[in-house]
Amino acid sequence: MVLTKAVSGLIAVLMILSMFIGCGTKVTGEFTESEVSFYTNDSYLEGTLAVPEGKGRFPAVIILAGSGPFDRNGDLDARLIEASQQAGEPTLALSSTYRDIAEALSRDGIVTLRYDKREVGNSTGVGGDFPEPSLRDLKAAIAFLKEQPSVDASRVALVGHSLGGLWALMEAAENPDIAAVCVMATPAKPMSEVIVEQIEGSLKLQGANETDIAATVAQQQAIYAQLSSGVLDPATVPEPLRYQLEYLKVIMDLAGADYARQITCPALILQGDKDLFTTIPEEAILLEQAFQEGGNDDVTLITFTDLDHVFRLTPDQPSRALYYEDRGPISADVIDALVKWFKEVLR
Repeated sequence: MVLTKAVSGLIAVLMILSMFIGCGTKVTGEFTESEVSFYTNDSYLEGTLAVPEGKGRFPAVIILAGSGPFDRNGDLDARLIEASQQAGEPTLALSSTYRDIAEALSRDGIVTLRYDKREVGNSTGVGGDFPEPSLRDLKAAIAFLKEQPSVDASRVALVGHSLGGLWALMEAAENPDIAAVCVMATPAKPMSEVIVEQIEGSLKLQGANETDIAATVAQQQAIYAQLSSGVLDPATVPEPLRYQLEYLKVIMDLAGADYARQITCPALILQGDKDLFTTIPEEAILLEQAFQEGGNDDVTLITFTDLDHVFRLTPDQPSRALYYEDRGPISADVIDALVKWFKEVLR
């Protein structure tokens, strides 16, 4: 009888505790955003930290921007937009892809950090598309995030878009603490091949003939060969060509597949089939195969019909001109896939 009362009392206590615990971690759909900053030895970076409502420590995701002067939200640097408007030039439409991803994740109980790249917004430093400084900034972002009292440091994941996906793969390949990685419209092949494919695709859209396309491709490949052999030294070339050649030299041999083979954490590959900048379906499939070749069996590939490089609806022929048109927010299907997957792997 005494034992029965004791057990009953213990059960009651546990039930009460579980109720309090549940209240602390319950996802309400609300979150708070705040402006944050962190540093590396040569840069000051500003971003937005979104923290779900509730107590306890939450899993966290860092969102990495693609190439070019794009801010934490996935939009062109506001200063460039203003300059283009003053000059009467067309500007890329606001997409806010990264902001929409961050807010969706935070509504479902995941802390998110998105930040302006080097030279974008108020962030300082140079070389925002170069591997070494970009990875240094990412490491600083990870360290900053792990220090937050709202974050479970054992559940920090990465989302990288386009070139940002390559940085995510490179970091996850060498950092076993990364809990999961998602790449969106990220190539698998060496960047030298990817850039050539982009050039070919662009020229075809412009109506160039096969002879002119072949000549342009041959010229580009000759530049790669000269950079690789050392015959062409970027330091001997005046600006702005010097910067461009320095960039090509450091990035041309980087291949997403090489890093995917080294990653053991859960991985998600998202790709639109109307992407002008990442060859479909080869790149996404090659990435999936690379993960599997490395022994990773927790890999998910989702290809979305009629979505472009920024995962906007593109039912007809894709074109660069469409990126200057407001076509609404990122596809709800992409958001749903992201949220569902992260909730599963970071639970």
